[in-house]
Amino acid sequence: MNTQRETYNAGVPVFHHDKSLQVLTGGFTLDVSGFPNGAIIGSGNAIMVDEDARTAIAVKSAVLSKAVIATDTEVEVAKGHALAVGDEIGGKEITEIDKSLTTHDVITVAEAYGVALPIGSKIGSGDGNALLYNPVEVKTGNVHFATAVVGGLVYARRIGYISEATKANLPNVIFSQTK
Repeated sequence: MNTQRETYNAGVPVFHHDKSLQVLTGGFTLDVSGFPNGAIIGSGNAIMVDEDARTAIAVKSAVLSKAVIATDTEVEVAKGHALAVGDEIGGKEITEIDKSLTTHDVITVAEAYGVALPIGSKIGSGDGNALLYNPVEVKTGNVHFATAVVGGLVYARRIGYISEATKANLPNVIFSQTK
């Protein structure tokens, strides 16, 4: 088991750092299965934490590169996502991902997507009950640690997919639309 803590330029800040920022103490082991080696799971990413087991699972997300209508079974997303066959988006199982195109990937779901979304919308693989504080670079064979944020202000335009259920699970988080 290789345990390492590394720091690197995390990019644009996603949390407003003041006394209102609330984190769960003790830290969590982040389950990164399904993420490719070298992938960055960014600050503010939704995570599902288990406080008893001290583990967390990251929610995968993608950005639509084409608008979706409710009857679509194919969804076009920007390159760079970590979604995989078997994951769910919008409650629909992913049955195929065509990565052969240079500009985007085409995700096929088992049934009609069920909701219309504009281009640029964020979609994701599930719900969380916390937000990832520290960005994590996935390295195969390493144990990845995470700090979980459960209160404070997050700049929502700077983070990945956040479901309505995740927002409901985080009543002490303000999702600011400030750029």
